[in-house]
Amino acid sequence: MLAFQKRVPLFAARNVKQKLLTGVLPRCGKSNKALLQTLSSVNAHTVTKDEELCLRDVFDLPTQTTVGSQWYHRGKPTGLLMESRFLSPKSFRAAGKEAVAEAQALVQKVVDAKTTKEKRQVIKCLDQLSDALCRVMDVAELVRQVHPDSNWQAAADQVYSTMLDYMNGLNTHVGLYRKLVEVIDDSSIKSTFSTVELAVAESFRRDFERSGIHLAKYAHERFVELSSSIHDLSRDFIRCQSQLPEETRTVDVPLNVLRTLPSPVMMYIMQTARTRKRSDGTAVARIVPDGYIVHFILRDCEDSDTREAVYCMWQRGSSGAVNSLEQLLEDRLSLSHTVGFDSFAHMSLDDKMARSPAHVDEFLRGLAAQAKPQWSSIIDSLMRTQAHSGQSGVAGINPWDRDYWVSRQQMDSGALPSLSPYFSLGRVVLGLSRVFKSLYGVEFRATTPQPGEIWHPDVRKLEVVDENGRLQGIIYCDVFTRNSKAHIGAAHFTARCARRVDDDIAVSDAPQSHSSQTVVEKDGKRFQLPVVVLICDFPLPAEGSPPLLSWSNVETIFHEMGHAMHSMLGQNGFHNVAGTRCPVDFVELPSILMEHFARSPQVLSTFASNYETGAPLPTELIAKHAERRRKYAALDLHTQLFMSALDQRYHSKVLDPSAGNGKSSSPGWSTRSLASVSEDPMFTSGIGGSKIFNYVQGTRWQSRFTHLIGYGASYYAYLFDRVLAGQIWDRVFQGDKPFVQSRSGEDHHSGPLNREAGERFKNEVLRWGGGRDPWQCVAAVLDNGKTSKDEVNAVAQGSKTAMRIVGSWRLPDL
Repeated sequence: MLAFQKRVPLFAARNVKQKLLTGVLPRCGKSNKALLQTLSSVNAHTVTKDEELCLRDVFDLPTQTTVGSQWYHRGKPTGLLMESRFLSPKSFRAAGKEAVAEAQALVQKVVDAKTTKEKRQVIKCLDQLSDALCRVMDVAELVRQVHPDSNWQAAADQVYSTMLDYMNGLNTHVGLYRKLVEVIDDSSIKSTFSTVELAVAESFRRDFERSGIHLAKYAHERFVELSSSIHDLSRDFIRCQSQLPEETRTVDVPLNVLRTLPSPVMMYIMQTARTRKRSDGTAVARIVPDGYIVHFILRDCEDSDTREAVYCMWQRGSSGAVNSLEQLLEDRLSLSHTVGFDSFAHMSLDDKMARSPAHVDEFLRGLAAQAKPQWSSIIDSLMRTQAHSGQSGVAGINPWDRDYWVSRQQMDSGALPSLSPYFSLGRVVLGLSRVFKSLYGVEFRATTPQPGEIWHPDVRKLEVVDENGRLQGIIYCDVFTRNSKAHIGAAHFTARCARRVDDDIAVSDAPQSHSSQTVVEKDGKRFQLPVVVLICDFPLPAEGSPPLLSWSNVETIFHEMGHAMHSMLGQNGFHNVAGTRCPVDFVELPSILMEHFARSPQVLSTFASNYETGAPLPTELIAKHAERRRKYAALDLHTQLFMSALDQRYHSKVLDPSAGNGKSSSPGWSTRSLASVSEDPMFTSGIGGSKIFNYVQGTRWQSRFTHLIGYGASYYAYLFDRVLAGQIWDRVFQGDKPFVQSRSGEDHHSGPLNREAGERFKNEVLRWGGGRDPWQCVAAVLDNGKTSKDEVNAVAQGSKTAMRIVGSWRLPDL
């Protein structure tokens, strides 16, 4: 996923997803060779009659015979991602040096600005400077993750490290900061800024000050010291996740209780575990619990004692991880004090939609209050199933029993036919193109990459064009798993941000020109178009079959394409607030909204069909799968709420509640806080107030909470955006209305695929990127007559009241 994109220091890279043609689509009749010829001859601005079928088959035809392998090793390279400076590892290193030289020339322009005209260009200079660095550094991060060539990876590591050091220096450049403040504080200049330009200026200033640049010498030295320590401790904590457990972290499990596990899992255990016989003759396997084994034992093993032993050993975690985490959290608190905040949460939330820890708490408790009846009902049901099994003496549902009893209930309901045959990758990409054309008037065009443009034959290139055939941006899709690819799951990388370039400040060290393929003219101005890369980890297709996706995978690619479309349409003229460069608790809104489209029967009916027979996906089968998934959604919400609350506790102004006022926290305080949060009445069920997420003595679950590193004090953001997306889906895209069709075949209302709704979302949310207060974006998109004016006005203010209102809104999947 873009996962969560947070605002980072000023110059750091930011990497971190028509008329409907309904009915059955026939298989494309073209041979692979003919398809290649068609794609090679199609101009980016020309639409051919069978273009949709070609789009589908570019993703569905077997990898070894599709476009990638036809040209991958042929011809003169044109440069990675159409960038002529990225021809080889050597030229990539040179590009890093060029970017730093260009940045340094722009720094001098800012520092030397004296006249009103020169000062008026300072914001543009800083934005241009940020783009110059990120166009290389963001690609370096991409190469480190996905490029199969070790020489390229080594070059990317070197470029990234060198440029990071340079960026860290810029973040503490006093001359830049003082000139920026001088410009912002000059009312005659500030009054000429547009809404977006003012947002850019304020974001630069805020990021500078968050880097401690405004502090006195001693305080600044302390800030740098703490920042360095936090960086090192973060790496230590992550490193602990991959270390093998100590020999004592094993569990002896009788082989006979593992018979209900899936065969591949049982085979894996037999191959990796040592087996022996106890004195009573019982054969046991000495298991080192890892995520893979634990998942299946907790879900499928019938023996409760085994589940408990494996769960407790798995949750003991690493002492090294706990120690690193506690020191990290203590340093974050000290860092926040250094720059004048009460806590790290106050510091982190200052520029987010939430704005304060109290507002986050208001939201979480409001959401918990509406979900408690649902999760209480689930627990009641699981307890009845447990009692019927003869285990009625057990009080409540233990943490190690929850997944097992959920699985038993699902098995009792019977298996459902798989949806995967209806979701070939090509059909899904075609469906996305149709959705975007219906909503925003843009669609995909499959096009042939040039030699050297991509890093692996599996990568596919899509051009995004509007209804007049004008290019809006480029999306590269690298969606299959492979050994040379980092296991980062699904992610959205911005290789180039959209921005205006015809008014760039001339400097002697700038590259000769931008790529002609990604710069276009609009209304007499020239703009750099966005280039993004979507990464997924889908399994390779079976021989003779197109890539088939699970429904969950369909949601994943819809989610990541939501990020991509934010990048494509969020063209406001400035790099620093383009597309997904917005607050972390707003950036997931467009992508989560796309997940709703991936679940909509109306939307699925436009592209989902059986890859062998062409039969459309049965509506009743969608409904059955949806109901089964929805049945336990409240338990997943309970877990997410708990993790969000724990994240807030760990970044609050009192880390160890058991310590007296003025006393330092004692070792192990993070475990005590974990136990304390689990006691919060917010997380109990309605059945006698019993706890669901019990704390088990001796466990240290927080040692595996890796999101604390990247999203400290911001873990709530995904839940927050889920709620916002749900309301926009219901109130703007009419997602809560039944799809009614007349006998003539014309629908009474267009449902979610509504151009008016799409234009509203595009104009009020997507096009702004991070250039407008997100609360104003949300209020504006909801101000369509279906939300009261009082509620719209309250939301626009972004106050504690607004957070309480959002917390009271329902989640559509509950």
